[in-house]
Amino acid sequence: MTFTDQPSEEVAAALGVEDVLVFELSGDHARLRGGSGRGAGWAGVVELNVSDEPRVQQLLDGGGVVRLSEAAPVHVVGPYWSAHAALARTGDHFVVVGAPEPIRASTAELTRRAAEAVAAIGDVPPSKLLADELEVVHAVRQLTDHAPRTVAETAAHVADVASDALACEIGVVLLLHDGETKVHGGGPAWADLAGDKALCAALHELARRAAEGPVVEQDLAAAGVSGLRIVSCYALGIGRSEPLGALIVGHTDARPRGFTQLCQRVGRALADASEPALRQAMAHEELAAQRDRFAQEARTDPLTGLGNRTSWGVMLAIEQARWERHHRSLVLLSIDLDNLKATNDRFGHTVGDELLIAAANVLRGALRGGDVIARVGGDEFAAILPDADGSSAEAVQRRVRAASAAWRGSHDELSLSISIGWASPAAGERLLDAYGRADAAMYQAKRGGIAFAG
Repeated sequence: MTFTDQPSEEVAAALGVEDVLVFELSGDHARLRGGSGRGAGWAGVVELNVSDEPRVQQLLDGGGVVRLSEAAPVHVVGPYWSAHAALARTGDHFVVVGAPEPIRASTAELTRRAAEAVAAIGDVPPSKLLADELEVVHAVRQLTDHAPRTVAETAAHVADVASDALACEIGVVLLLHDGETKVHGGGPAWADLAGDKALCAALHELARRAAEGPVVEQDLAAAGVSGLRIVSCYALGIGRSEPLGALIVGHTDARPRGFTQLCQRVGRALADASEPALRQAMAHEELAAQRDRFAQEARTDPLTGLGNRTSWGVMLAIEQARWERHHRSLVLLSIDLDNLKATNDRFGHTVGDELLIAAANVLRGALRGGDVIARVGGDEFAAILPDADGSSAEAVQRRVRAASAAWRGSHDELSLSISIGWASPAAGERLLDAYGRADAAMYQAKRGGIAFAG
């Protein structure tokens, strides 16, 4: 929302310009009091340090009028960019006018019209001040009304809201998470700029600087940063008590402009509001990861790292449902480690565990990546081979036999012997029943050591 300063509108019309910005000088500072176009919209929310503004310094040192005319918009003062502009001083004020076309007015007319614009300036109306406050509130509400669950979604949401609230082409959150800095971007131009290595390096440098305090660059070229499509930026840290990252918003050369004090207030409010949202998302992810770890541990045999009996029951049920739908071929294996009790009695349970681990590793190596294997008892293992048949079972047999023969344990007299039985389910047969047949075949094969029966 903007207010209309009618005399300034008349000055703009008389000069053939789009923007009239009236600044009041006070020592080394200047404050935008009003005007038309950007002057009206930014009234009360732009303050300058004169020593940081080369064109204002030129005007104050030389008097008269300072003009500029370029092929594309350039930085004029503060957040204001324009291709064609003029600055004129009148007493303790100066006036900036800007337009997309060359400004033809004479120096005398510019000076006279600047005095008219200054004379017409009054206080910023309460409605304008209220609208500015509501803009901050609206931006924060945009951020907090939506609650993404993952860290990446939350960071991207913050970036999108920030770019939208500040009318920027990009918004970026650089987040310190899991021991590294991850970049999450948003805004209409981010997709085109995300792969820009120079921009990425500049963003990391801005984030480093923002950790020490907010960074406002109204003209990156003047700040010594060149070769980027980002012409101005605002960067500030996220995390009051403990650094969490940085929020950076930027304008591109497609719509060059800078950041008012209101923009900076909105950005600060968004950075502050994003911290609890990001920390909540991090906590949610950590809890989810812990839950997954606990669930995995509950289904994992701690000695061999294979699935346990619980895992086997779940996978058997899943494969049963798939088999009923698709009737694809599969093989069920019942596997037993021979002579485990004798090994435990002679060498102790530590050596017995060595055999169990060796058997698990041999079976892992013999089976395919998509096969399911579990330790279902003390010396018992079971496996499901989807999309497999008898020839697949024989191939497993050969690999198990070769790997078992090549294995060497901690004692010379220690050997690895594995018995396997297999079965494929018949039409209408439950996999559990087919596994029972495989188990019976395994006991038949056990008499001869490593063998198959099905």
